Amino acid sequence: MFRPQGERKDPLQALVKNGGSRRNALLKWCQNKTLGYHNIDITNFSSSWNDGLALCAILHSYLPDKVPYDTLTPNEKRRNFTIAFSAAEAVGIPTTLNTNDMITQERPDWNQVMAYVTSIYKHFET
Repeated sequence: MFRPQGERKDPLQALVKNGGSRRNALLKWCQNKTLGYHNIDITNFSSSWNDGLALCAILHSYLPDKVPYDTLTPNEKRRNFTIAFSAAEAVGIPTTLNTNDMITQERPDWNQVMAYVTSIYKHFET
C-alpha cells in the first residue's frame, strides 16, 4: 500500500509478534511497564484501569517527576486520574477519557481505554 511520505504506520505493529493481536501485544507491554508497581494487576483494558493507578504507573515510568506514585492509593480514584491526565497533557498527550466515567463504571469502555493507552505508547515508544 502506498503511504505519503511522513505518514506513520500502525504504532502497535512493532509490538505484534507471530501474528498476535494488537490488543494483546499492547496489554503485554502495559504489564511489562508496570512490573514492580504496587496495587497493579492489568488483565484487560476495562476494569484493570478503573482506579487510575495503571495509568499513573505507566506514566510514572516515563515521567517520575510528574507522577508521585508512592503517594497514590486505589481509593483516591479522582486524584489518580487527575495526576495521570495532567502528566500526559504536560508532554502533549490529550486526555480522551472522562474522569467521571472512569471512576463510576466498574468496567470502563475498553475501546476508549485502549485508544488512550495507545496514545501513551505512541508518544513514548515510536
